[in-house]
Amino acid sequence: MEVKKSVANNILIAIVILVLIVGGFFLFSNKPESTPNGNVNAVSTSGDKQIIDLTAKGGYSPSVITAEANKETILRVSTNSTFDCSSAFTIPKLGINKMLPASGKTEFPIAAQAPGTEIDGTCSMGMYSFKIKFS
Repeated sequence: MEVKKSVANNILIAIVILVLIVGGFFLFSNKPESTPNGNVNAVSTSGDKQIIDLTAKGGYSPSVITAEANKETILRVSTNSTFDCSSAFTIPKLGINKMLPASGKTEFPIAAQAPGTEIDGTCSMGMYSFKIKFS
């Protein structure tokens, strides 16, 4: 009887380990690719403007973005069932203070910025933050 218990325990442990490995693979395999400047495919170009895509849910992602200086920019913030503090969106330097919708995309125009300019954004409580660096 002891042998059967031991075998059953070993099988159970093996199944738990297998589930953890497979779960970890799926959890970490879908990370977006980083570009050489550290962006996570956050900046794209449309005509003469650049578009920065930022996700707001449990914080802001990516948290640091490098964008091109001297170019008009659109900051596009996406939410998807976002009910936390990150939906209370602020960029003090630009005078932006807005409650984002729970799901959707909200765009903010940003005038061309000089090289070296950094713009910080946070939630209303300052708990979550992000930074846009213009170079």
